[in-house]
Amino acid sequence: MTRDKLVLQSWRGGWGQALRKAVSDPFEAEFGVDVEHRHHVGLQLPSSLVMQLSAGMRPEVDLVWSNSVPALRASRSGWTLNLESDQWPHRHRLAERAFSSTAGETVVHPYVVYYVLVYQRELFADQAPQTWRVLEDPRFAKRIALYPGGNGFFPIAQVLGGGRVEDIPHDMAACWSYLPRLGGQIGELDYSIGMDAQLRSGRLQLCFRALTNALAFRRAGVDVDWCVPKEGTSDTVDAWWIPRGTPDHQQALARRYVAFSLRPDIQQRWCAFLGAMPVHRDAEVPRILSDHPRLPAHADDKSPILFVDEEMKAEHEASWSERFDQLLAALR
Repeated sequence: MTRDKLVLQSWRGGWGQALRKAVSDPFEAEFGVDVEHRHHVGLQLPSSLVMQLSAGMRPEVDLVWSNSVPALRASRSGWTLNLESDQWPHRHRLAERAFSSTAGETVVHPYVVYYVLVYQRELFADQAPQTWRVLEDPRFAKRIALYPGGNGFFPIAQVLGGGRVEDIPHDMAACWSYLPRLGGQIGELDYSIGMDAQLRSGRLQLCFRALTNALAFRRAGVDVDWCVPKEGTSDTVDAWWIPRGTPDHQQALARRYVAFSLRPDIQQRWCAFLGAMPVHRDAEVPRILSDHPRLPAHADDKSPILFVDEEMKAEHEASWSERFDQLLAALR
């Protein structure tokens, strides 16, 4: 008898490894369903998937794991299907942060990720960097990495420029005045695949990264550590969603997989791999988060975070990234 197969969009590196070990392998063992990871790099959706959804074709994957921003944009385009099923007996135990106010039950956020400052340990042997302003230090010119388009860094730049996060998006003058200070400092605007080699060689010395990437660097044997500077940090959430055009049987498999990933025992294992905050209230928070004084206590705790709502990001992030690129291009 042929086994069922679920095809999902995944990332490479530490992200994909964590999903495979903590979710996909146990799901296969428990339900007898083969799970294929189709790897993709970056926060934008693959152009082939966008084309298929735009044309009303059957999508190349049955389930998408993406950042919340493209997920919410897909929902606004009518490209997402309902996730709710009888497989969700623990729905009432999920944090408010698990769901979007606009996407309803078509998008679910399975965890929260916090950004950190990754640094070469030998350069800060006595004490970790205490402020994000270390990124301005001429010693690190061309040895700093941010994400493409400045993704995730805008709330931090707003504060470093003397502004308030509460003023985003209507008054971001502080953010735009600060970012040019980093123009000559940035050596890389990229995602994290292959960045361990640049850190190992010293070509990069300071990186603004998701904590998951920092942990992956260390697992790869790179002599780095991470910190949350005194100004605080920003966060992000990723998402599950079923693309429109997925056949009914594959939808059912996808819903079962999503429900499985939200089970407290699976959440606990997955988030321990990721260094992320689980959204199931009964899942234990990883010690790496609970022991840190500048990180939240649970998924709905926004008090220590330079917080920008996901719906706001979905509406404005593209224009923010465009302006970021324009500012840096003007300095070349």
